[in-house]
Amino acid sequence: LTVPYENGKPGTVAVLIRENGTREVIRKSAANGDEPVVTIPLKGSAALEIIDNGKTFEDVPAQNWAADAVTFVSGHELFTGTGANTFSPDASMTRGMLAKVLHNLENNPDHAFSSKFDDVGNGQWFSEAVSWAAEKGIVSGYSNGSFGADDSISREQLAVMLYRYAGSPAASAGELNFSDADKIDGYAMNAMRWAVENGIISGKGNSILDPKGQATRAQVAAMLMRYLKAQK
Repeated sequence: LTVPYENGKPGTVAVLIRENGTREVIRKSAANGDEPVVTIPLKGSAALEIIDNGKTFEDVPAQNWAADAVTFVSGHELFTGTGANTFSPDASMTRGMLAKVLHNLENNPDHAFSSKFDDVGNGQWFSEAVSWAAEKGIVSGYSNGSFGADDSISREQLAVMLYRYAGSPAASAGELNFSDADKIDGYAMNAMRWAVENGIISGKGNSILDPKGQATRAQVAAMLMRYLKAQK
């Protein structure tokens, strides 16, 4: 559904209003900054309200490069701050956190836990998300049988998880015009090509892609915002 809406902001979302009065943010809804509309994925008829659900944080001022992205992910309830008024934009994102974010994006579908990794037991904050993501082929573990939920996620690992979540779409075989493109691991090449082609991931200046660099919470917020807006 495409709804005309003049005042769309990064945190603008559609809220589903159920017959019993409960409300649920439609996390894949998004305001299109280029046009005065909000796009909303729906199945069947629904009662909706469009609101600005974005949050602000003391450590992400309006002039920060990631301010819109942070407002977007907080407004879409994909991930929250690290404190009452803090987001910690420069903190590293972990593998477990990203699995949880993608699980949130799917509205936390019910999933029977099954342990595929030696270090993921039932009852941990990331257990259900990692189990779900593994079953869907979104995540894989290390060769030693562990997942490493608390390990910082690299930029290429992030691209791979998002690429798999998107269904591993086709990517061109063109060369990536970055001086460090040769540092991308083979398993991540198609994902990085796809992410660059679709404007989801960009360089860090001076022709550097930094595939092995740690992805920060702000970078993940920006990539998720770009990805979801590209799906309209």
